Formats: sequence, C-alpha cells, structure tokens
Amino acid sequence: MRRNVVLCLCVVAIAWIAHLAAAPSSEPAKYHFNIDHQPLATALQQFAEQSGVQVIFFSRVTEGLQAPALHGTYTIPGALEMLLSGTQLIFRVINPKTIEICLPTARNSGIFSILAGGASHGN
Repeated sequence: MRRNVVLCLCVVAIAWIAHLAAAPSSEPAKYHFNIDHQPLATALQQFAEQSGVQVIFFSRVTEGLQAPALHGTYTIPGALEMLLSGTQLIFRVINPKTIEICLPTARNSGIFSILAGGASHGN
C-alpha cells in the first residue's frame, strides 16, 4: 500500500515538473539581429527574416529612409524602436506574427501629444 502511494506521488511530481517546464515564460522573447545600416525597407525585410515575424508596409512609407545598424539581442519592440528611430514611423501589432509599419494618423498624433504632456491649441 505504501509503495503505491509513493509511486503515485512520484508520477504526480514528474507530471508537475513537466508542466512547469512547458509553461510559457513571462519574459518577452529575444532574438539575435545582424542588420547593417541600409535603406529602411531592406532592413525591415531582414528583420522579418531574422525574427520570423511578418512585417507589412507600403513602400512609399519607407522611401528615402535609412535604418541604423542593429547588431545584438533584442525583443521585437526593442528592435523595431531602434530600426524606426529618426523616422516618424510607428509599428502596430496586428497579431503575434504580423506587424504593420505606418505613419501615425492625425488622431494618433493628438493622442501621443496628450500623453507626452502636450496641449492642443485652437477651438
């Protein structure tokens, strides 16, 4: 009888350890990027290849823009913030595997201005 209890406890312990090992981490995933200074559209294509995330944007949005070099380990948001720095572009997560690069709309610009402590004038 005692042997059955010990065996049962061992099975439960093993199952619990397996469950903990399979539990998703609360920390965001990090990826290693090796992207040189280049046109932004090309850098975003390399970002997509290296992260496995689909990046969508209209070519006219990135036309004439350059991306800084990005070498190292970053989260998806951290890497995109670096690549988009110096532009007025933002990224929007459509789903866990798709990100849109776009210009902020007038409505979004007002919201960002308010959140940054800016005041609207007029009216």
